[in-house]
Amino acid sequence: MAYLSAAVALVGALCLFDLVLSLGVIRRLREQTHLINQLAASTTGTTAPVGATVEEFAATTTSGRVVSRASTEERTLVGFVSPSCAPCQELLPAFEGYARGFAGAVVSVVVGEPDEASEYARRLGQLGEVVVEPSGGPMATAFGVGGLPALCVVDARGRVVASSATVETLPTPVPA
Repeated sequence: MAYLSAAVALVGALCLFDLVLSLGVIRRLREQTHLINQLAASTTGTTAPVGATVEEFAATTTSGRVVSRASTEERTLVGFVSPSCAPCQELLPAFEGYARGFAGAVVSVVVGEPDEASEYARRLGQLGEVVVEPSGGPMATAFGVGGLPALCVVDARGRVVASSATVETLPTPVPA
């Protein structure tokens, strides 16, 4: 009987120890989730922050037109995507829909080699101008792109009006 009482006490102690460890892990996971959410909330996009002025740039579109900061219209939507970026592939249909309803110019920057970017360039060419450039190209540098996908709206002076990695947080497009 003494062995049975000792075994029950040992199992009870192990269960209590397991419960304490589980609660500690849950607490730590909640702290980590909170920190990750704070970090995500502190970033307003993956381009220059709202209010910043885009650096001077010049790039040639797939149609041969040169785009620059001086050529931006009153409202210009600029989207940076790459065929090798999984989040970009998920964003592309929403970006296309947003761009169709956008009242202003649309410039899509496809980051990658020309042969791998050809399908994106073809799809996005129906929406506006398309620039194909390597990673760290002139437009990505001018806009301060820190990750893909990156979307922003700039005004005629090259000032960032909105910046985001998703279409949902950009201003509601006003039909053209």
